[in-house]
Amino acid sequence: MSWHPDDSYDAAALSREEAAQVVPPEAVLDELRAAIQRQGSAAAWGRRHGVGPGYLADVLSGRRPPGAKILQGLGIGRAFVRGCL
Repeated sequence: MSWHPDDSYDAAALSREEAAQVVPPEAVLDELRAAIQRQGSAAAWGRRHGVGPGYLADVLSGRRPPGAKILQGLGIGRAFVRGCL
């Protein structure tokens, strides 16, 4: 039985949930470094995704957290989770 009135939504939602996985913060930086390497340089990756070089350098050095443009460029979304602390 579906909790949503549109049964096609259930199939799409389940498929997204099955594909979703938790990515720890250090893994985000690893993925960013790998994406930069594939692109050829941090400057090239930043231009492609609309991220400034100073901000990208701050993220890579751990001075600032990755923001929406970086996460989007990596195909990572931000989630808020209750009850896991």
